Amino acid sequence: MKMKKFWVMMLCGVMLVSAAACTKSTSGSVETDTADTSKEATENAGKTVVLRFANCQTSGHPWISSIDEFSALAEEYSNGRLKIEQYSDSTLGSETELMDQVVAGTLDMCVIDPSVGASYSNKLELFALPFLFQDKEQWKKALTGEAGKEYANLIEEETELKILAYWGGSTRNVLSAKEAVTDVSQLKGYKLRLTASELKFNVWEAVGCLPVEVAIGETYSALSSNLCDGMENEMPAFLSFKFYEVAPYLTKTEHEITVRPVFINEDVFNGLDTELQDALVKAMDETTPHEWQAEEDYCKEAETTMINDFGLQEFEIDKEPIIKAVQPVFAEFGEKNGLTEVIQMIQGL
Repeated sequence: MKMKKFWVMMLCGVMLVSAAACTKSTSGSVETDTADTSKEATENAGKTVVLRFANCQTSGHPWISSIDEFSALAEEYSNGRLKIEQYSDSTLGSETELMDQVVAGTLDMCVIDPSVGASYSNKLELFALPFLFQDKEQWKKALTGEAGKEYANLIEEETELKILAYWGGSTRNVLSAKEAVTDVSQLKGYKLRLTASELKFNVWEAVGCLPVEVAIGETYSALSSNLCDGMENEMPAFLSFKFYEVAPYLTKTEHEITVRPVFINEDVFNGLDTELQDALVKAMDETTPHEWQAEEDYCKEAETTMINDFGLQEFEIDKEPIIKAVQPVFAEFGEKNGLTEVIQMIQGL
């Protein structure tokens, strides 16, 4: 990881220099003519700090309004000393690039799919394990309890990324082109479109599927040409890409309840004085439940639209045989990556 970070910092150096030449408020900077991000928090006490917070979502997504809410609260609780600048719509790059920038310290904060950072730590793939959470109640207890804290500590120790909160809560389901999947036996030999992820391939192969790697932009064609029998994703993605047109059968597997951590560069956070740290944490703690609800509503609206306006058909499935089939993958992943205890804490809930 350290070597990876070195090269990322070298690559991001040009961006940092360029940003510094254009503005006095760079990542984690103090609004003075001689801002020096390496100063100790005590030296910056009483001064205004600007933090850049990026994501890849477009207008209308709950993250956009949630970051606006977080920004207003952070400014209020810091008596105007803490200002958050939002960069959405992939303005600063892809999710992988945002992760690289936060690790390097050229960007302060981001909210992304953690699995894009697997090159820094395989632990960041944990939440890509389907059926890790069986319902939203377990999801909330795990993330706000000891399991969430322990996981955050492990990530900070290994990557120097601090997790301020866990956003997300969208569910991922299976969308089929030919027929509705209502029994696990139908997944034997089922050609399931997946993103490039060895972990996800292992999980779905354990169920009996034949995973097929297809880019999101090519998935509509893959479904219509029978290259794939189906795909898995979140409701808003099904709607925005119009996948329901070629795959009108939705199976409510709810195999993944998404977890999207809000990351902040560890050195940036530690460089803030106590007052600003407290304001940042308090603002995030108050914003997070609102983000959860907004994301749930956003997904429900997409689901309702597809059913009422576009004829999407929904079906249930007994999840227990699928959950049982993937347990060996869970055990192997946990043992290999030092996450057995965290996984057991989550499943124990």
